[in-house]
Amino acid sequence: MPMIDWVTAVIPCTHKDLIVGGSILCFDRDGNEEWSTEKALSVVGSFDNRIQIKTHQQSFETGKPSHLWISGNPVKFLQGHNIFGSCDLVYLMSKLVDAMILKGNLGICPTDFELALIRQGKYVVTRVDVNQSYHLANHVQVLSWIKAAANSSRLRYRGRGQFSGDTLYHGKSSRRWALKCYSKFLEIMAKGHKLPPELLIPQLLDWADKSLRIEAVIRSMELKRRGLDFASAWTPEAAKLLLQELIGHLEMTDSFILPDEVVELLPTRLKPVYSLWISGHDMHTQYSRPTFYRHRAALLKYGIDIAITQESLKSNVVPLIQILRAVPAEIPDWAYELKLVV
Repeated sequence: MPMIDWVTAVIPCTHKDLIVGGSILCFDRDGNEEWSTEKALSVVGSFDNRIQIKTHQQSFETGKPSHLWISGNPVKFLQGHNIFGSCDLVYLMSKLVDAMILKGNLGICPTDFELALIRQGKYVVTRVDVNQSYHLANHVQVLSWIKAAANSSRLRYRGRGQFSGDTLYHGKSSRRWALKCYSKFLEIMAKGHKLPPELLIPQLLDWADKSLRIEAVIRSMELKRRGLDFASAWTPEAAKLLLQELIGHLEMTDSFILPDEVVELLPTRLKPVYSLWISGHDMHTQYSRPTFYRHRAALLKYGIDIAITQESLKSNVVPLIQILRAVPAEIPDWAYELKLVV
């Protein structure tokens, strides 16, 4: 099941006083203030996980702060981990608001009408991250898959991915949406992401150890284009279908060498192209752009994508396409029994 991993939203929520975490001021060389901006306040949730909030606007009628800007991981805030969790955005945000109301020091006191709007998802979202986990044997194999995918995958219309640490990004700098692939186990072992001692249980660690996570980051421009800029549009089914669509833009291959009889069937003009590709050349540098795409279209009929390099494929022991066709990892029954899911 997919999981909502991050939400940035503006919700209708009356609160007694302005909520800010400080201010940033900019001065010119003569000491005159040029601009200032208010920082968000970091609110502690379960197991010291935090979410950022600040006053977004005030009511013209009452003068009271009437809207909150919220940004963070509601799953992690509520249950202490995000190894697995819910893909029901409206439910998660409702639970998040309930948890913040209980923190009396924040002065959050939404009206019944505002609570109804929150429960119905009638507010704007400006960023949503949604992910899916796939299980391999262990985190070593997950990392092997990711490294192989770096040279044997490309995102349609965006090209190859790029590494940042052990995470493979596609479209990282896009203002619309991006994909990233990473090992959940390596993430929770990294500084700043470690699980609290109470959650260091064998079942949870084993589940994370096997998890290849593919995550979509959908930003404001894309949310508006798709009509997903209101939380109410984010039903669990909508989240699932969108993630499937975006992952479907990944073009991957695990076809390394064609059988001799198939090579013989290749048109004479394509045989030298195939030979260059199978020997590891970057085909983008071998031909002009029109010729490259003409050859690519012809060879795709034989299951060969010359846009994907062969550099690391010979050592790739994890089938790349098959894992994405496999049944995604579901939340295990023991997670509900141990109350690890909100």
